[in-house]
Amino acid sequence: MPPFALVKVSNDGYCPLYVPVVVIFGGTSGIGKAMTRRLSEQLDGRIHVIVVGRNKASADALFSSLPKPTGSKQELERCGYEFIHCDISLMKNVHQAAQDIAQRCPKINYLILASGKAFFGKRKETEEGLDSQLVLRYYWKFAITNDLLPNLRAAKDVGQAAGVFVILAHGVGPKINFQDLGVKKYHRYGVGPMFQGVSYGDLMLAMYAEREPDIAFTHMFPGMVDTEANRPSAVSSWLAKLLMLLLRPLAVLFYIKVDVSAENMVYGLLNGERGFYQRNTVADNVGPRNVSYAESDRQAFWEHSLSATRSLPR
Repeated sequence: MPPFALVKVSNDGYCPLYVPVVVIFGGTSGIGKAMTRRLSEQLDGRIHVIVVGRNKASADALFSSLPKPTGSKQELERCGYEFIHCDISLMKNVHQAAQDIAQRCPKINYLILASGKAFFGKRKETEEGLDSQLVLRYYWKFAITNDLLPNLRAAKDVGQAAGVFVILAHGVGPKINFQDLGVKKYHRYGVGPMFQGVSYGDLMLAMYAEREPDIAFTHMFPGMVDTEANRPSAVSSWLAKLLMLLLRPLAVLFYIKVDVSAENMVYGLLNGERGFYQRNTVADNVGPRNVSYAESDRQAFWEHSLSATRSLPR
C-alpha cells in the first residue's frame, strides 16, 4: 500500500473516458456516503449514481450537496443521482430493487455493497424463513450480485471497468460450517451468523470471481471507522448504549476518520481490474484467505445460497 498521500493522488487521477455507473447500497450514511461524495467530487458530477436504501430524505440531502455536471447535452443525459427504496431484510425487496436498477442501467461499472448490521439476541427468522442477521450480513449481497451480473458483464463487454465491492471483512472469519448452512443449530445469540456471514461473503466473492473472471470482486475490511453505526444512538439496547458510552473515549483513539476510510476504499475499488481481492483497511490485498474448501462443500454452499435467496443462476 502506498503512503496515504499517494493514495489520494491515485484517486485524483481517476477520469474515465466514459460516464461511470455506480450503484451503492448504504450510500446515505457512513463509509458509503463518503465514497459517493469522493467519487462524485472527483468527477465533477460526471457520474451516474444510484443510491439504494430506505431513507429518501437523506439521499436527497446528499444529492443536493454534490456537484452538478457540465458538458454536452448527450453526456449530461447519462449523468445524475437517483434513489431507489429497498428494505434489504427481505429477498423479494432485493430482487425488485435489482429489477428497477437493471431497467435504469443496462450496464453497471461498480456495485458497492456497504449496507449491513450486526446484533446480538435470540434467533429470529424473517417472513421468508431466513435468519434475520444472516440476511443482513450475507444473503442480500448474494442476491443483488447475482441479479446484476448481466449488467456488470455489459460494462466489460464494451471495454469498461466492472467490479463488485463489499465492505465487511477480508478472510478473518471462522471456517464455514457446511453442516449448518443457514446457521440454525449454532446461532449462539447472534455470534454464529455474525461471523459465519463474514466467511460466507469471502467464499461467495471467490466463487463469483471464478465464474466471472473478467470482473473484479473485492471484500474489504473497514476497521473501526467513526461512523453513525459506531455511536450509542445506533443501538436500541440500554446496556449496549451504556457500554458504548463508557468505551467511546478509548475507542476514538483507534477510530479511522470516515473520509480517510473512504479514500482507502475508493483506492481499493479502482485498483482491481479483475479477479478476487481481500483487502485490509489500507487496501492491501491480503488474500486469498479462508476460501479453500472441498468442491462438494463449495457446491453445497452455492446451491444453498441460490435456494435461500430465491435466485436464478445468471
